[in-house]
Amino acid sequence: MKQPQTTQTHWDARPDKIAADGQRSVAPLAGSTAHESASGPQHAGRGPDGDIRDLFSFELQRLAGLSTRIAALSIRPKYGITAREWRALAVLKYLGKVPLQELAKHSGLLKSQMSRTVSAMIERGYIDKTANPGDGRSILLCLSAEGLDLSEQILDDSFERNEHMLSTLSQAERHMLIELLQRVTRSSTQYYHHLKQTASQDDLQQLDEE
Repeated sequence: MKQPQTTQTHWDARPDKIAADGQRSVAPLAGSTAHESASGPQHAGRGPDGDIRDLFSFELQRLAGLSTRIAALSIRPKYGITAREWRALAVLKYLGKVPLQELAKHSGLLKSQMSRTVSAMIERGYIDKTANPGDGRSILLCLSAEGLDLSEQILDDSFERNEHMLSTLSQAERHMLIELLQRVTRSSTQYYHHLKQTASQDDLQQLDEE
């Protein structure tokens, strides 16, 4: 399949108007091209009226929260598990047999959060645990037969749910969106590791407890 062109558009963070739902309506800056951003990191335009709505991270968190609520209303009534539990099963499906820390990393959750989730899934028979031959202090996690069957059922529903969420995008736009999100994830991961290196032990401990 031909990959879409990755020409990027810069957006003016200053609002042209405020919609009825409080969202800003923005317009592309004339003459902006991908070549302009290739010279180095660019700061998003922040006008005199700039506020939290101009932050990419704010919009991302809102979308993530909305996606979680959509998943909860789609999954819990039908399958009796939470969206976080479903994520653990789905990620474990493609990872195979891994320690808890690896599962948490790929799921985008803190180790403490994943530990509670996995404990519930083990009790219900969806996840099995075995000794880790490479590290006697940890265990390996994998899906049970019941967990694999459940994860495949929910995955089919999840693709249908994604179709609704992405219904206003063309196939080319969907490919571009995924590519851009992957690039932002890579740069964010680098930034996170930098912050961890400069953080105090107290801050790191508090992070894992939140």
